[in-house]
Amino acid sequence: MGLERRKVAMLLADKFQDEEATEPKQFLEKHGVTVEVVGLQKGEVTGKNGRARIRVDRTIDEVTPAEYDAVIIPGGSSPERLRINENVLRFVQLFWETGKPVAAICHGPQVLISAGLLAGRRLTSYIGIRDDVKLAGGEWVDEPVVRDGQLITSRVPQDLPKFNEAILEALKELDSREKWEIGPDTDPLEALRVAVSREKGAHDFYKAAAEQFDDERLRNKFEYLAAIEKGHWDDLTELYRRLSGGKEPELIVHENELGKQLVTPDLTPQQATELAIRAEELAYQFYRRAADLARNQKAKDLFLHLASEELEHKRLLSHDLAAEEGGRSFQMATYFDIPPGAEGLW
Repeated sequence: MGLERRKVAMLLADKFQDEEATEPKQFLEKHGVTVEVVGLQKGEVTGKNGRARIRVDRTIDEVTPAEYDAVIIPGGSSPERLRINENVLRFVQLFWETGKPVAAICHGPQVLISAGLLAGRRLTSYIGIRDDVKLAGGEWVDEPVVRDGQLITSRVPQDLPKFNEAILEALKELDSREKWEIGPDTDPLEALRVAVSREKGAHDFYKAAAEQFDDERLRNKFEYLAAIEKGHWDDLTELYRRLSGGKEPELIVHENELGKQLVTPDLTPQQATELAIRAEELAYQFYRRAADLARNQKAKDLFLHLASEELEHKRLLSHDLAAEEGGRSFQMATYFDIPPGAEGLW
């Protein structure tokens, strides 16, 4: 299905950074995406440099998160006005729970700070709010565009080409992702089949990554994760057998999920880690949703356990990226967390 059915909410108030609103809007509309400007009140909002006047399509109290496929928050002084509005914060918090893309540039992350959404996230912003991001629990990096799961961030107007492309790519991924989503009408066995396929793919990715790299620490790390995912795969397969009367789950191959097909000869350790972080975030969201919908208590408990494990994997993998900038490594992060029997990995 094409981008023509996608709709994006751009949160905007007066004194926005002109190009950070106009360029993403024009870029996405050129690709068929509908961009609605959501403001605090009807009328027009004006850019801080006077180069743009944009009509507000709908006010924040007229919209719901379910109507949109992504949210964009341009910078300038607009975020300062948005962040003190409780309806804006509630909208952003509820949209965040969908797992769909949230993009913020320049001062845009100020809204996410006030919404309490940056803890444990890797992101960038205008350098002037770098310390605010860190105090909110985010890991600030100086890069043109940073993607951490559903979160896409950039620093300044000069980063807009990469920022726009990252948003477009995230919207394109939604078609594939929706094939893996579950809802109230999803058959429990189908949800389990998706879960088994996810874990099998994750196991294959980590196993192939372990064989790809010569560094012993890297091999140990990916072997450890492969072993954990194998345990998840086995547990879910057994639950599927019990609920299906002994049938084996037919695995789904999904090109945008973790799998050994993503381990190419030119894959770097950093790229492997970034792929894994994004996949662990998606898996966490999937299991939280599965737990909410599960009617069987044992299945609910298993999904909640898996959600917590995927979140922990994301935390540990994030330490790898932080270590490259002088932070703690995966090995140090897990030193006191190593499960019984896994001590030999380090």
